Amino acid sequence: MTREEKIEIIADILEIELEEVTEEAVLADFDTWDSVAVLGVISAVSEATGRYLHAEEILQLSTIGDLFRILEP
Repeated sequence: MTREEKIEIIADILEIELEEVTEEAVLADFDTWDSVAVLGVISAVSEATGRYLHAEEILQLSTIGDLFRILEP
């Protein structure tokens, strides 16, 4: 998965513009970082890597950079 694909997935999950996706951005600062977003991350990681993450694992992430790392195969 390319960096651009990851940015598109994260922007879609968080319902933000592509330009807002930076590795330093704090997830809790987004109004859309909620249970629906967590489910979106679980789905995206499963599709991209074949791994299944639990919601508790996702909720421990703090930045968009953390999301980038879990989208690695």
